[in-house]
Amino acid sequence: MSVNRIVRLSYLLPALALLSGCGGGSAVPSQAAATGPTLSNSPIAPGASHYGNDSFVITAQLYGNDASVYQRKGYTLTHKTAIMYGISMPQGTATTPNGYWYLTNTGHNNVLVYKISKGSIPSYPIDTLDDHGQLPDNVSAAPSRNLVAVSNYSSTTGSAGSVSVYLSRQSEPARTLTYGNDAIQGQGIAIDHQGNCFWSFQDPNTSSGTIVEFPGCNMPGTAIISGLKQAEGIAFDQSGDLYYVDQAYGVYQCNKTASCALFAGNGNGPSGYGFALPNNLNFDQQDKSLWLSDASGYFWAIVLGGNGHCKGSNKGKGSGLCVYQYTSVDGDPYGIAPSPGG
Repeated sequence: MSVNRIVRLSYLLPALALLSGCGGGSAVPSQAAATGPTLSNSPIAPGASHYGNDSFVITAQLYGNDASVYQRKGYTLTHKTAIMYGISMPQGTATTPNGYWYLTNTGHNNVLVYKISKGSIPSYPIDTLDDHGQLPDNVSAAPSRNLVAVSNYSSTTGSAGSVSVYLSRQSEPARTLTYGNDAIQGQGIAIDHQGNCFWSFQDPNTSSGTIVEFPGCNMPGTAIISGLKQAEGIAFDQSGDLYYVDQAYGVYQCNKTASCALFAGNGNGPSGYGFALPNNLNFDQQDKSLWLSDASGYFWAIVLGGNGHCKGSNKGKGSGLCVYQYTSVDGDPYGIAPSPGG
């Protein structure tokens, strides 16, 4: 897969319609400002050291119409099953600390909700969030599940992307958030620890991406980061620092939501860890690692502060990063979530 997300979803819009019936932002830093190791073309064999309490890693395959479940023991993953029932064009996914799993179901204009029990992933959802008339492509849920935000790439008729906000575990959106007047295309979504919504989108009129904040998940939104070449997923760590993907360069880390710099870069150059088409990311429960999906057929675990615990990984020289690479069993992943999530 060599096309980016904008080309891909624009191409699918007619079929999806049939199925359904910035000022004040920080400029995106140059990749050249970051440093990091190179990565060989050979897949990395992960070590078996155990971190945290996570049991599974779940990836979503847009073109496979399925979600892959991997049993986790430290950084050794074993493919367990592929879930396909009722799934059409899945993309972004997220889990909560208490084992609820959300999966955007773009082709059916909804979000599927599953309950994970120890050692078991169910084949069927326990609930569905209706997103009628929209093309949901990413999701974020507060630990209480009383606040869920869904990024919509666009409507089924091709109008501007938006954010659907669900309150008090209801299955219908309480409100819809929009930004500006252009036909923007929603990408990533994250809820911070104060209950604010952050949304990344791509603007085809300017060929650039932006991240906006909606205080309290209400309008109006304010641009906080602009100038991304290709906006993708976003996530917060437990310290409230924002991480985001610019697919052209890699993963960026911010000090809260400002002073952002390249954290782990694409490719095999001096700042690269081997990513090709990074798209979505999520933390595991205890911030031991940041999991990254890559539409070139791989996914990755980026271990924070991993010096001394990097057996079998690509250890960053002086960076404190260990990066484990995995080959996706069921096709190109467009979303990823460890469970239990952060």
